Amino acid sequence: MITPLQRARGQFGLDVRADGSRTRMADLVQAGCCRLLFPRIVGQGMEAATVNISGGVAAGDRIEGHLACGEGTDLLVTSQAAERIYRARPDDAPAEIAVSCHVAANARLEWLPHGTIFFDGSRLHRHMTVDMAGSASFLFLENRIFGRRGSGEHLSRLGVRDRLSIRRDGELLLEDMLRLDSTDVSALLAQPAVMGGQGAVATLVLVSPQAMDLLPALRSRLTAPECAGFAASAWNGMLVARGLAPGGWPLEVAVRHILPVLRDARPMPSTWRS
Repeated sequence: MITPLQRARGQFGLDVRADGSRTRMADLVQAGCCRLLFPRIVGQGMEAATVNISGGVAAGDRIEGHLACGEGTDLLVTSQAAERIYRARPDDAPAEIAVSCHVAANARLEWLPHGTIFFDGSRLHRHMTVDMAGSASFLFLENRIFGRRGSGEHLSRLGVRDRLSIRRDGELLLEDMLRLDSTDVSALLAQPAVMGGQGAVATLVLVSPQAMDLLPALRSRLTAPECAGFAASAWNGMLVARGLAPGGWPLEVAVRHILPVLRDARPMPSTWRS
């Protein structure tokens, strides 16, 4: 008989509104294992860092988030550290993370967390939904790290469904889904058509009226040695870049080279500074 384990429940919510040229908090929700921290930054925008005080995500955990950016606001959301998805027992339900975002006219939302580390046997269902105005800007980053190779970890079993849904002016713009259900993960990731033996993958998505104009500059940046394994394309007011790396650190190095192009060289998130 499998003994039931205690599960974490968490909720965070942040509503921001414009006060002249500044972005200010209008409403804040923190519950369970979730907290939001607000580093002091230079400029008129606001930065928030998510914190999971349970120390990681285990099977059966439930986390819900909600972000609302009022007209003309500027919000950057990052995380305190990488999120760790721990091993599940065979009969455990997957962990579930759901984040909804609303971005009003002429507002900017940047979702730039640290990476997600998947341990052997982990199970996760995660879904981010974004409803944005046509004049708004949304930047998304997700670094997925499959095991810690520096610690000699070998992945055999994973159950991951990771989904991003973006609607612009009420119409579906992007539906991006990673589904990885395998009992031989290392062999699957070693296939040339999957990851060619690499251990980490990044996805960046920029939706804004200026997104497509940035493609030439981004492709030029991707010729740097640090960005080997990355490629980018742009269509329908959206720019998407993806890339592979051996592990979490080289992937972050590449992302650090890419983000200044997509963010007009603005300062990196506070928790990213070395």
